[in-house]
Amino acid sequence: MLQRRAGRWPIHAAAAMLAAALVGLSTRPIAAAEPTYRRYTDAQGVVHVTPVRAVGAGGRREVEEMPGSGGEGAPKTAAAEAEPAAPRRDPQVEVAEALADERSRRWETHIRGAARLYQLPESLLRAVIHTESNYYPGAVSSTGAMGLTQLMPSTARFLGVQQPFDPRQSIYGGAKFLRLLANRFGGDMVLVAAGYFSGAGAVQKYGGVPPHPGVRAYVKAVLRRFYAYERLLQDGTGGASPARAIAGP
Repeated sequence: MLQRRAGRWPIHAAAAMLAAALVGLSTRPIAAAEPTYRRYTDAQGVVHVTPVRAVGAGGRREVEEMPGSGGEGAPKTAAAEAEPAAPRRDPQVEVAEALADERSRRWETHIRGAARLYQLPESLLRAVIHTESNYYPGAVSSTGAMGLTQLMPSTARFLGVQQPFDPRQSIYGGAKFLRLLANRFGGDMVLVAAGYFSGAGAVQKYGGVPPHPGVRAYVKAVLRRFYAYERLLQDGTGGASPARAIAGP
């Protein structure tokens, strides 16, 4: 995905390769004896209490009704709309610049905490934020998506995000949305990315990535950056491989 031209990298081929990134996801119903909430204290000492519940038929309907950041056929994210037209850059260079930029480092604690809380690869959450807003907390897209993780108003409300432009709330809300999508699509990162942008309902409707150029371009952009973040974060931790599996809640 990272180094190949779009025409030579089919979305479905990427799906097969990226399924391993989300191995270990559990979608079974939670038994009655299991806890109904999880308690987590982040690096700043803030306590988070989040519900743990099965995603049954009703839960799936709720997830499918949440609009994604761009709608089924939106051509661009807020970050792309803010940038002048230019040839596609090497994602490795893009990501290296982002990791070195104070704008992205400012939110590192929240990104790591949210990835840990919702059991996501940190690289995936970073790739989504990078693609959606390029780390600008005040970003607004033409579709009305807001903040670092570009949540639509109704999606933000469902996720309990009261202030979408608050970086911490946006990051934790976006991570929760990714977790719900991962539960819904069995951990398939391609479908998770497509659902984040076009909505889970559109992915369900088409039985896969919606056949719109904007959605497919978004999925490819997220995956290219995901791999770039994986490589650079690995280099920055002395060779320890970043997490590639999302465990079930």
